[in-house]
Amino acid sequence: MADAKDAVEFLRQSIDGEATPRAEAMEDLRFRYGDQWPAQIQQSRMLEARPALTINETDAFIRKIENSQRQQRPRMNPHPVGSKASIQVAKVLKGLCRHIEVNSDADNAYDLAFAFAITMGFGYFRMRTDYVREDSFDQDIYIDQVENPFSVYFDPNSTLPDGSDSERCLVTDLVPRYTFKKQFPGASEEQFTTTSTGDTIDWVKKDTIRVAEYFSVEKKRAKLVKLSDGTVTFFDAKLMTPEALAGAGLVVVGERDSYKRVVHWQKQTQTEILEERDLPGRWIPVIPVYGVRMYIDNKRRCFGLVRFAKDPQTMLNFWQTSMTEVVALAPKAKWLLAEGQDEGHENEFARANVSALPYLRYKPTMVDGQLAPPPSRIQPEPIPAASMQNAMMMSENLKRVLGVFDPQTKTDGNRSGKAIHAERMQSEESNFNYYDNLTRSLKHAARIILDWVPTIYDTQRVMRIIGEDGKPSLVTLNERKMDTEAGVEKILNDVTVAEYDVVMDVGPGYNTKRQEAVGVFTEMLGTPLGEKIAQVADDLIVRQLDVPGAEEIADRLAAANPLAQIDDKSEIPPKVQMMVKSLQAQVQQLTQQLNQAGGLLKSRADVAMIREEGQTVRARLTSEGEKAEREITRAQKVHDTEVYALTAQNVAEINGLVRILTSKTEHGHKMQQMLAQFEHEVSQLDAEQQAKASATEEVQR
Repeated sequence: MADAKDAVEFLRQSIDGEATPRAEAMEDLRFRYGDQWPAQIQQSRMLEARPALTINETDAFIRKIENSQRQQRPRMNPHPVGSKASIQVAKVLKGLCRHIEVNSDADNAYDLAFAFAITMGFGYFRMRTDYVREDSFDQDIYIDQVENPFSVYFDPNSTLPDGSDSERCLVTDLVPRYTFKKQFPGASEEQFTTTSTGDTIDWVKKDTIRVAEYFSVEKKRAKLVKLSDGTVTFFDAKLMTPEALAGAGLVVVGERDSYKRVVHWQKQTQTEILEERDLPGRWIPVIPVYGVRMYIDNKRRCFGLVRFAKDPQTMLNFWQTSMTEVVALAPKAKWLLAEGQDEGHENEFARANVSALPYLRYKPTMVDGQLAPPPSRIQPEPIPAASMQNAMMMSENLKRVLGVFDPQTKTDGNRSGKAIHAERMQSEESNFNYYDNLTRSLKHAARIILDWVPTIYDTQRVMRIIGEDGKPSLVTLNERKMDTEAGVEKILNDVTVAEYDVVMDVGPGYNTKRQEAVGVFTEMLGTPLGEKIAQVADDLIVRQLDVPGAEEIADRLAAANPLAQIDDKSEIPPKVQMMVKSLQAQVQQLTQQLNQAGGLLKSRADVAMIREEGQTVRARLTSEGEKAEREITRAQKVHDTEVYALTAQNVAEINGLVRILTSKTEHGHKMQQMLAQFEHEVSQLDAEQQAKASATEEVQR
């Protein structure tokens, strides 16, 4: 465990070893923000009352790089690692990382660290945990900005670009003495009375006291064990007794000697530790963002864009000042006139350079017997062409050194938007190393978050997570539910187990991608592929539109599309959910077809019954006809009347029966056709009966 002397010694070593790099970085920072004249030249010009202009193009170019980074922020994207990790929990962690960034205003921390990195070579942001409210036991993770990177003394032995291998770090602050006494009323009085000698000069000033946060990593020897259920953890003699393992049905199947990284934090003065505790995780939560970092002459050097922009920017200031000075010191235009030509008009010529007179009058004068020419103005010396050319050359040199070009300022002919975009991409690529360094630092910050999550979010609690489109939603972490079928307790969204890694998502942000997607979909809608996409994903296309009411229209389209009813929070993968929805739609369609088939079969049964009744009627009519033939000798006319009446009555009954049946079937039009066919058959039967009666009557005659 570290003590106060460790931090004092570390500060002394850092000050001795980093004096020159820090001085150069401070010069770069001052130069960017306007301190661009050498001190001796500026003082001499001030004594002579000569101008010393600063045309600060360096800051404008660097701000362009900063704004490009703000438009394409790197995004944290956790991925599952190992068999116990799940894609659904990885999505929850992704939304949790966005919640932490939004809740902390982390963009400010990232932007400030990136600005320092491209200006002087290094910047920092840090992470911490704190309670969400004064009256709560729940904690959250926060990402804070480091306003003064010179207050951070980072591990000089760290070599990785994200600082993940650092084992010591000191963050200091000079606190006024009266403020220190209010914040730490129980602190020792020793630091107030210590004389300023040796290391004390760096810690105690006349009116301030240095308060430092000292982070240190201690590697403790520990035994790593592997249990029979596949769990790998450090051995704990109190929790992993033989009885406890046997009660849980576990057995140690493997073990080896290892070490455990413990991060210790303490707040201290030179002589006293004010607060201290162990932090969760394995890494120091102070993350550097570097510019260019390399060894030169066995010494580590850090620098940004300003370091090599000083010379062209200084020359630009010099030539611009020189041209301004030539114009300022040049005499005003004078009038050349012969003696006596201003006689009577002396006041007009005296005020010619300070007033806009519409005309000047002069008196014609004879010189040596000849009329003198009219008065003429003597023009001052123009700005030297060499000065203007040198100023333009220095401006171009500054762009080349910084690797930043502005294609919109070029007017050499008509140039397409693609050409301008290509030149912009060329400018961004020339400084992409700075952007990539920020991405590496954010990736390390995401690893620290994932390392802290099992400790900070170890209980069941409802948390806000934020999706890629910026929409928030609520999810319950470590939710315990009883599985009634299996009879065991199940934990949903368990963030305390398994292992997750980070893959950074870079490039344009969500809004930019959405606008590009709208353009692509619009071009595809007229193609066969676009029509297929519109049939299965019409709600997704409408949701990309940045117009009022797009979300409401998309929701209505999604309600009618089974494939759109996917639960992102479900443990079932979206692909499987889509397959289930598709199968459900197919089952529903087949059910409708079966219902239709059943109705059709019922209709066919009704038709068969009608045909059977028709055959019965036909048989009965035939029998009656035969009877009529046998009895025709007795009462032919009466027989015909009875047959006609009976036939008409039967037809009416059958028609009524058919109408009742056809009104109850889904295929009434088919029944109508069959009814018409039946009536036609009855008419034919009637005609046959009449023909037979006529033949019989003819025979009798």
